Amino acid sequence: MRHWREFTSAKQVREHFQPVLNRIRSGELDLGRPRYALSLAYGVMQAIHCGYDAISAIEFGVGGGGGLLDLCKAARFFRHEFALDISVFGFDNATGLPPPMDYRDHPEIWRAGAFKLPSAQQLSLELPDYARLIIGEIGETMADFTTHITSPLAFVSIDVDYYSSCVACLKAFDLGPECYVPAVPVYFDEIDMLLTFSDRCGERLAIKEFNDRSAHRSIEQKPEYNIRQFHVCHILDHPLRNGKPPRIPFFLWPL
Repeated sequence: MRHWREFTSAKQVREHFQPVLNRIRSGELDLGRPRYALSLAYGVMQAIHCGYDAISAIEFGVGGGGGLLDLCKAARFFRHEFALDISVFGFDNATGLPPPMDYRDHPEIWRAGAFKLPSAQQLSLELPDYARLIIGEIGETMADFTTHITSPLAFVSIDVDYYSSCVACLKAFDLGPECYVPAVPVYFDEIDMLLTFSDRCGERLAIKEFNDRSAHRSIEQKPEYNIRQFHVCHILDHPLRNGKPPRIPFFLWPL
């Protein structure tokens, strides 16, 4: 364990995190889904650079619950490793996919009722005290988003399959700049691979429309970081991107 305040340079952060990420990639360090653990690591690094003692991580679309438990596992490691308060939230309607809205929701792939959460009560009992399951339609639960998320958002997984649901999830990035790390790691599950995926449907379209309407937010894929479907949401109006000095300068290279 090394307290996050002990790091005083970007070099120290890189030298400490590089072997951690190597162990995650090799499987020597099992923190659940590598794409979650690696993405969260970059959120934790930013928290250290910013000087934040608490951050939040979210999974939109909990499904069977395995991903949320994996995210809790990764958060547990980083909480202990750096004495950093990490809160985890899972958002799900618990009833599975709603009926597809139109072609943008890929009805040729998905069906209403798929990925139903077997038991919200049981999953809640399995969660650690720093995690919470929030049940309801995403468009409705987002209205109370700030009552749940009280520390800067440092990782988001969006696994909701539909264009329409992804649009609702991306409202998480409509808050004030102080609610985020400067470049929030974001994992999108349905971006590529399948033949009928298109720039005019699904998560790709939701991202494009978000970028088009957002003056100070921009979601970009970062393949050079060697994490499956790794993106960041740039918070361009963040104080540290507009002249306020960070605790440690932001030399965050791919590790």
